[in-house]
Formats: sequence, structure tokens, C-alpha cells
Amino acid sequence: MTRRTSPTFLWHCLAAALVGLAPGLGWLRPAVALDVTGYSPTVNDRFTSGFPTNPVPNTSGSFVGAAYDWSGVGWSSTIYAASSYKGLALLSPKHFLTAQHYENGGLLTQGVTVRGNDGSLSSGTNTGVDNLGYGIVVTNGGVTAPDLAIGTLSAQIAAPGNVARYAVLDLNNSSAAPTYANYTGLTALAYGRGAVTNGSPRAGTAVIDAAGTATVDPTSSIVLTLRTGTPSVQLVEGDSGSPLLVGWTNPASGKELTVIGLNSSVSGSYNVMSFMAIPGAMNAANNVMTPDGYALRVQGNANAVWTGSVSSSLWIVGNWNGSPVDQYAKFEANGAAPTSISVDNAATIRGLYFTASGTGSTGFTFSGGQTVTLGRGGLTNYSPLQQTFAAGLVLGDHQYWDVGSGGVTAATINTNGKLLEIAGSGTARITGAVSGTGGLALSGHRLELTGASTYTGGTWVHSGALVVNGTIAASSGVALDAGAALGGTGRVSAISGAGLVGPGNSPGILTAASVAPAGGLDFGFEFGATGAPIWATGTASGNDVLRLTDATTPFTTTLGASNAVDVYLGATSLSLGDTFQGGFFTDASASFLSSIQNAAFTYYVLGNGAGTAKTYNGQGYYLLDTNFWPSFDSVTVATVSVASANFADGTVTNGQVMQLTIVPEPAAIGLALMGAAFAAAALRRK
Repeated sequence: MTRRTSPTFLWHCLAAALVGLAPGLGWLRPAVALDVTGYSPTVNDRFTSGFPTNPVPNTSGSFVGAAYDWSGVGWSSTIYAASSYKGLALLSPKHFLTAQHYENGGLLTQGVTVRGNDGSLSSGTNTGVDNLGYGIVVTNGGVTAPDLAIGTLSAQIAAPGNVARYAVLDLNNSSAAPTYANYTGLTALAYGRGAVTNGSPRAGTAVIDAAGTATVDPTSSIVLTLRTGTPSVQLVEGDSGSPLLVGWTNPASGKELTVIGLNSSVSGSYNVMSFMAIPGAMNAANNVMTPDGYALRVQGNANAVWTGSVSSSLWIVGNWNGSPVDQYAKFEANGAAPTSISVDNAATIRGLYFTASGTGSTGFTFSGGQTVTLGRGGLTNYSPLQQTFAAGLVLGDHQYWDVGSGGVTAATINTNGKLLEIAGSGTARITGAVSGTGGLALSGHRLELTGASTYTGGTWVHSGALVVNGTIAASSGVALDAGAALGGTGRVSAISGAGLVGPGNSPGILTAASVAPAGGLDFGFEFGATGAPIWATGTASGNDVLRLTDATTPFTTTLGASNAVDVYLGATSLSLGDTFQGGFFTDASASFLSSIQNAAFTYYVLGNGAGTAKTYNGQGYYLLDTNFWPSFDSVTVATVSVASANFADGTVTNGQVMQLTIVPEPAAIGLALMGAAFAAAALRRK
């Protein structure tokens, strides 16, 4: 076989050397596309035209991937257009699976482009690649290393709801010491390059010949092999790093793409794929992802199904088809199985699934004095019904929950040093304390926290709304991604990021240590009445307040034009001289006007129906304009001292609050001096 030696594209090869799989590693002949037995564009091409700048998806029912969401399989966005065929699978909106030897061969991948579920293209810039220490050992670019690696983007490539993120398919018989026989004979989807530089990538089915240990591999990594004979696929130069996927039928009979590895090399008559579904590799992936507030998704077949045939006890063997201990367990609301479950002994379940069928109309409730420890599979609610955990939960691993449309309510969660990431279109509620040294992240619709939590890890809001009506003040900080929101009437720690801070539950008082606006934080404040807020009633304060308790630096930097402050005045008319107090409040006595005065303030007045400029917290508002009589000039922003603000958790003396004042043009002021009528004239929307 012939090795392509062009120095510019050297790193596109599958591997420069393969250590210890088997004798007979062969270099690829100069093929130009993933070889698929019986290839057909209709069956194997992902796009029909336009790749990579305007890709048109192959919607044929004959396409091997027709049943699945491919939005999370992106392609490399490099300074070399010729490498755009490189396939990269998203493990989160910020992390992608890649081959280390490809990254070693020259320039690091400059970025990733994906086609979202709305048809839009989004790109992200790569900031670095972390080797996981697993996968077949390969040499390229003078570096010898295991081939599984994760790239990290500078920010979310797209909103979590617009792009797929793929779970690792965990078919292992044990969490800690598995064997891998369940992968042998599994049908997979190999992904690779097209026939021309910017031709559509291809997918082809192939059977996994074996899952085993590389014989001389110093990491003793597990690898997968696919035979290159008929019917199968043959990897070619340029396929490195593209994912090996499995079309999985989930417990609700839905179709999902899962990832089990990536293309690494060829050896004789075998394709060699670095295997991801190894406990060590999954742990290493979490070590890369969790500092950014993302947990690796892990899914597996439900090997135990709740029947409740004997009693309500969770751990009675007779209540199950199969054993739930250290397995994926399914609870189906079908109108027959009992939905009130007693947690009377502690045990570990690797993952929980909830479904509904037949006459099932009630979600499951877990009660009792013992705890349920959830492993790396976390929880997925495929049901439209709410699931409730009155019994305590313990995280046995970093994990991802999808609460579905029905939502999940939990009483207490011990993070046990792990990250819990919550997604789904419904609402997740944690009514008691979240404890431990782990963290919380929201990548879904809504998470409500009402207890006095003590967890010390970070808090991330990647999408949706985090509503804190209790306290998470012990958390190391709250980071908001663009498009995400923070609200509630509780207490949080330092706030940073690029999302929206909107205190209260329309309106109310939210307490934080400080804000770091440099990332582009925005703020939304509702003012229901003129004058001061009701300090003592945080849930019904009249005017929104973001109280900042840091005595020295409540604002880590000053607000600027990139920080929007939207003010919603709950009035249909305004009078000259009206004042509204609220918005920002500092426990410190020094004026903070210089910290906020350069923000981009926008004002709205109450309104409904056609012509409403904006809806906020369910209320329609008109954009406040200057077409008033007498002539309206502006709203002035100031800070004023508050002698005594009797908050529910204690009185603050000589704090400072933002004050807004409605002022007229100078000519109008002169007229007002000539007659009291002008001074009292109402400003109404034209």
C-alpha cells in the first residue's frame, strides 16, 4: 500500500504507526472515500448537495441513518478547506470526540461546524485537546499516544436544544470491572469522508468483529475491530477521528444515535477503532468535561424491569424481571405495576428509565428512609408524567438527567463530589438540600431550588432558567451561558457569564455575593410601583432587587455597552418626577453609580395586545419612547443611600440602591416653573 506524504495534509492519515495490535499494519492505498460495500449515494451519503457551506440533508428513507438525529456530528472548520470532511461527534455542546494522532500531525483542528436541528450552521473555535489515555496507541507528528481525545470549544457551539449530543452506549455487564462480549457482533455505523474534497461524508453499516485488548498496547486499552470484507466498510486516509456510532433503540422504543468509539487505523484486513465505552475512558472524559459544567451522557439497555409483583419494596427480587443492582432499570407506568415504591434498603442502580403506556396515568414516587445511589447512567424520563423522589438520592458518578416533559421532583441529593447536569423540556425541582462537594448544571428548560443547599461545587446554567428560592450561597459560583437565565428570591454566590439575571418571581429580591459583568451579563428588572421596594418581603417586594452583599467589590468590573439593563415599568402612564427604587442594591455604603451608568439601559411601559414590543415574565410591554407632552427627555439613573433596609434575613443600614427618575426636557422645566399644571402633567404613551 502507498502512503500519502504531502506535508500539508500529513495529519489526515489514519495513523503513522500502530503499537502492538497485531502484526501486519498496512498503510492505506490512496483511496479518496470511505469504501462502503455496494455504495449508493441515496443509501450512504449524509448530504445530497452543498457540503460543507450549505449542506442539504439526505432525507431518503433508504439512508442508513434516516431514523436518527445527526445534528451532533459536525465537521472540521480549519484554515484548510480541504479538510472539512473530518467528522467530529459532540459529547456536549462544548466538547467533541477526536483522534489524538490527527491532532498531533500538524495544526490542531481550528474548530467544528454543525448543522442544527433548525437548519442553521454554527461553528465553534477549538481551544485545546485533552488525551484520555485510552484507545490504540498511534504515532503521528512525532508523538506516540493513545488515540482517544476530547477537544474543547471556546463556548457552546449552539443552544443545547438545537444540536444533538451523543451518549456513550454502555453495554457492559459491570460498572467497575466489565467484560466486553456484548459489543461483539453489534451492528455499527462507520462514518467517513466523501469521494471528493468537499463531497458529502458517508455512513455505512458494519459488524463489530471483536472487542478486546491490544496485545502489546502499553495502556492495555480495549479496541474494536471491523472486518473490511463483504459486507462492510474500509477506512481510508482522512477518516481518522470520525465517530463509530450505533443506532440504539431506547426503552421508549425511540431511535437514538450513540457513540462507542472512533476511527483510528487499519491492520491487515481489519479496521481498528479506539473504544470509548470503557470505565476508565468514560471517567477520563468526565475529567475533561465537568470543569465546564457538562457530564458525559451514558446510556444502556434496560436489563431490569419493575413489576411490583410481590410488594412495594424496591429491592425485593420478586418485584423485578431481572436484577436492578448495578444495572439499567426501567419503570413503566402501565396501569398495572404499582407506582408507590418503598426504598427500605440502600443500593445502587447504574441508570433509571421511566416510560408510560396503556392506562398508566401516574408517575412513580420513591419514599422511605434509605437512599438510592445512581450510577453513570443517571436518569431519563421518557414519560409525560412527573417522577418524584421523596427518598434521598446519592450520585455514584458524574451524570446527566433528562427529565423529559413530565419533569422530576427530588427531595435531597448528595452530590458525593460529582456533577449533576439536568436537561429536558419539563421542570426539575429539588425541594430540599443539595449537599457535597459536587456541582449542578442546567441544560434544559427549568430547574427550581427551594431548599437550603450546602454543595460547594460550581453552578452552571447552559440553557433555560435556574430559579433559586432557597439558598446555594455555598456554591463556588453561578455561571450563565448566553440565552440562559437566573431568577428567584433566594440567595446565590457570585454571578458571572453572558446570560440574563432577572431577580424574583415577578417581582422579588434575589441576593448574590457579587456580579462579574465582563462576560456580557444582562439584567431585567420589573418595577411595579413608584418609590422604594418592600425590603422585608422578598417574594412580593413590588420592585425587583438584585442585592449584592460583597462589602468591597459588589461589581468586579463596571458595566458597559455589552451589558443590557432592561427596565419594565408597571405603569400605563408616567408623571414628571416619578422615581423608582430597585434594580441593583449594595450592602456597601459607597455609591456604585460609576459601576452601572455606562450599561445599555432600555425602558418599557405596561401594555397588552397588538404592538407590544416585548413580553417579559408573561406580561406585555411597550418600548418607552420620547413622544410625550409635555416634552419627555429621559430617565435618569442615580444611586441613593437607604438608611435602613429591613431584609428578611437582617437589616442593612446605609446601603445604596439604584434610583430612576422621569425627567422632562429643559424647556418643559421652565414651563413647569410658570405653572403647577405643567409640573403635574401626565406623560402618556402617544
